[in-house]
Parts: sequence; C-alpha cells; structure tokens
Amino acid sequence: MMTRLKSLDWLRGLMALSILLYHLLDRADIDTVLGRLGVYGVSIFFILSGLSMAIAYDRFFKDLRSAGAFFIRRIFRIWPLLWLAVVLVAVPAYFRGHPFSAVIIGLNLTTLFGFIAPTHYVNMGAWSIGNEMVYYALTPLLIAGYHYRRWLGNSITLAAISIGILFAFRLLHPDLSLASQWAVYINPFNNLYLYCMGLAIYYTFRDSNVSRRWYIGLLLGAVTAFVFYPATGDSIHIVTGIPRVAFSLISVALVLAFWKFPLSLPDAIGDNFEKLGIATYGVYLLHPIVMHWTEKGLRYFGVYEQHLFVLLVLGITIPLALFIFRVFGVSDD
Repeated sequence: MMTRLKSLDWLRGLMALSILLYHLLDRADIDTVLGRLGVYGVSIFFILSGLSMAIAYDRFFKDLRSAGAFFIRRIFRIWPLLWLAVVLVAVPAYFRGHPFSAVIIGLNLTTLFGFIAPTHYVNMGAWSIGNEMVYYALTPLLIAGYHYRRWLGNSITLAAISIGILFAFRLLHPDLSLASQWAVYINPFNNLYLYCMGLAIYYTFRDSNVSRRWYIGLLLGAVTAFVFYPATGDSIHIVTGIPRVAFSLISVALVLAFWKFPLSLPDAIGDNFEKLGIATYGVYLLHPIVMHWTEKGLRYFGVYEQHLFVLLVLGITIPLALFIFRVFGVSDD
C-alpha cells in the first residue's frame, strides 16, 4: 500500500469544493466554469478513483481471497458514512409521511442499488457511490488484465470507452435535457470508461520520464480548454457528442498533470486543500443534508440570506467531514 499523494488530494479538494459551491449557488449554466465543474467534478472523481486504486492495490491482488479482502475494505470505507446519511434523510422523510420503502432502504444500505437500480438512491449525489461500488467489484479483474498483459488491460479500457461513446452519441440525446435522461446518464456503464482511464493512466505513465515542462503545458492547456471550450445551455450539451469526448480528454489530462507534475502550494493553501481532499467523501455525501437543514433553520427564524447560508453550510460541512474522518477514518482514496 502506498502513501497518499498530496497533489491528488489537492485535486480532490478542489473538485469537492467546486461541487459544493455548484449546489450552494445553483450555477447550472454550462457557460460558467462552476457549471461545468458541477458535471465534470464527479467525472474527475471517477478518474481519480481508478488511478488511486491502481496506485494503492497494484500488487495486492493474488487470488480470490485477496480480491474479497479488497471489496470488504471498500465496503467498510463506504458503508458507515453512507448509513449515517441514509438515516439522516430517511428518518425525517418517514415523519413527514413520505417514507422510503424497505426495499429502497435495503438497496441503499447495501449499495446494491448501484448494481440493479441506479436511480433508487436516497441521498442526493449518492448515484456516484453506487457507480463506484460497481467499479470496485470489477477492479480485481481490471488490474489482473493489466498485470497479464498491458495490451489486454488497454483493450478492456478501449471496450469501456466504446460503451461510453455509445451513450454519448446514441443513448443520450442532445435535444432533450439531462434531467429528463438522468436514468440513462447515471447508468454505471456510462461512466465506466472514466474509472478505466484512471487505471490506464497509471499503467501507461507510471514509469514515464517525460519532462516536467510537458506536464506543465498539459495542465495549462487542459485548464484553458475546460474554461473556454464553446458550450452553452443545458448540461446535456457537454455530456453528449464531441463535447463529451473533449471534456473527458480534458479531465484525463488534468488528473495526469496533477499526478505527474509535483505542484507546490503555500502551506496555508496546500494543507487546507489536502484536508479537504482527505475528507472529500464526507463533504460530498453530507453537504446536501447540511444545506437542507441550514436553509430550513434560517427560514424558520426569518433570517435567511444567501451569503449567510453559504458561509454556514461551508462552516458546518467541512469541519463535520474532517471530524468524521478523524473518528472513523472515512475518506476517499
């Protein structure tokens, strides 16, 4: 097992903060950077997850027993906080007279919804957790493919990319809103190629001796392309067709650049982003709950104001996620 890489935690922290602000400020228009990050922040998480699993578990898998041990580790990393989040949503829903069925609660507590009913998630954003559990189940096979022959691993990744292209050009329609096609978009196979690309990054570039200047250029180019790529309107326009290909490549480039180029940030900034990166899972899963109850409380006392709302949610969510990490060791890898 390898130690955490600060640069990847910084990227996680940036994405977690972006998604949090995206929901707080309700900036869904894709002609803004925040609107784009609200969509591709999660995609970058998938790529980061694949890369992190390859870094951490490259030499871990030896037989079925080790594969089982891996999945159990992931369960104990994912389930505790997810259970808390499910309780915090399901119990109030029950008392409001809108209870979730026992089947849906069971699917969420076991994360089986990701495998058999991706739309049946209880917590806002938890669809991506369901996707991740599917990818974790495939991880021993994916890494085994790369260990057997790199061409085999890359062939599997290319197959996943082909499925992603099918979704982008055929199964998702740019003339309809993303919201109306949400069930198609959150299908685990739509995003599988992103996780596989994270694995491919590791096995392709782990021994790379490319000049640091190349990675600096890659980082600057990726950021510039992400900001200025021409796209407006509904989010569907950046998850279908050529824009899906472009933004996926940009996301891969960002992850690769953060991994291979040793960025240097002032301690006051870098340490905070590192903490945020470590607590990303808590920030991601808890912030919708904190948003709901904070807004409810402010409106109850008649003091709701957006700036106050934003500051309170930030001031509660991030320390809470860090506390959970310190107590339970719940984090993203």
